[in-house]
Amino acid sequence: MAVSVVIETKGLTKVYESALRGQDVCALKDLNLETHAGEIFGYLGPNGSGKTTTIKLLLGLIFPTSGEMKILGSKHIGASNIKRQIGYLPEGAYYPDFLRGEEVLEFYGHLYGMGGKHLRRRIDEVLETVGMSRARKRLVGAYSKGMRQRIGLAQALLSDPQILILDEPTTGLDPIARKEIRDILAQLRTQGKTLLISSHELLEVELISNRVGILFEGHLQTSGALDELLTERDITITVEGVSPQALAKLAEHKIAPEDQVETRAVLRLPAGMPLYTALDLCKSEQIRIVSVMPRRETLEELFVRVVGAAEQRARAAVAA
Repeated sequence: MAVSVVIETKGLTKVYESALRGQDVCALKDLNLETHAGEIFGYLGPNGSGKTTTIKLLLGLIFPTSGEMKILGSKHIGASNIKRQIGYLPEGAYYPDFLRGEEVLEFYGHLYGMGGKHLRRRIDEVLETVGMSRARKRLVGAYSKGMRQRIGLAQALLSDPQILILDEPTTGLDPIARKEIRDILAQLRTQGKTLLISSHELLEVELISNRVGILFEGHLQTSGALDELLTERDITITVEGVSPQALAKLAEHKIAPEDQVETRAVLRLPAGMPLYTALDLCKSEQIRIVSVMPRRETLEELFVRVVGAAEQRARAAVAA
C-alpha cells in the first residue's frame, strides 16, 4: 500500500552543544512537519533558521536531541532500503573537473551499489531526463553552472528514489537555466516523485510548489497549501498621467505606487479602502485610469509578513 505521508517529524529538536557554558544553540525546536506523496514542498526560512539542520537530520548525517522522524512510514531512516529511496542534491555540489559527466554518474552509481547493465541503463535514463545526453562525454570542467546542476540532479535520480531533497537547486542560475530546472522538477512531480526543496528563490518555489513551510529561528511559523496561505488580497489600479503632486495627494490617503515608469504607475490600495473611493480620488487629481485588477499576495510577501511578525515577537520577548 502506498504511503501518503512520505516525510513526517514530530517534536523534532536539535541542540548543538558547546563546550562553553550557556553557548548551546537550539537550531530546531519541536518541528512537526509532513510532506505528502507526489507533491513539491517548499521549505523556506532566513539563513540560520534551521533548514539545513532539518535536511541533515532527514539524511541521517546528524542525530536529533529529541523528537522523532519517519520516512515512508519507517522510523529506521538509516536503513539501506530507506536511504535508497532518497535522492539528495546539496547546495553548491562539487564534482571533479577532470571527470566526464557520465563518469560522475558511474562513480555515484557504484556508491549506491549499482553496476553492470542496470547502472548503464539508469545513466542513460537520468541523462535523458535532465537533458544532458549530448553532453555526457564532456568534462565537468567545461560545464556551465546550469549543466553542473543538471548533472547533480541526475546523480540524485540515479537510484530512482521516491523522495528528492534539493538544497537551493536554482540559486545562481540565469533565467533560462532556472526555467529549465523548474520544468524538470515539475516533470518529476508528475512521475510521482516527492520533492522537498529548500530555497531562497521564492518566485521559483511559488511557481511549482503545492505546499510550503516557513521556519524562523528553528520554529515552524506556518505550513500549508499555497492556495490556503496566500489569502491576503488587494486591488491595484493602473493609471496614466500621474504627477509628483498627484502622488503626494494620494499618499495622504495611503495609496502608494507599487511601480512607476514616467507618468504611468500601478497604484496599490490600502486594506479596507473601497475601490470607488480610490477611483474618485484619482479622478479628482485628473489621473486617467487604465485598468483595475484584483491581486493576490505573493509568496515573497507572505514570507516577509510571517518572518517579520516572528521577529517582532522575538524582540518583544527579549524586551520583556
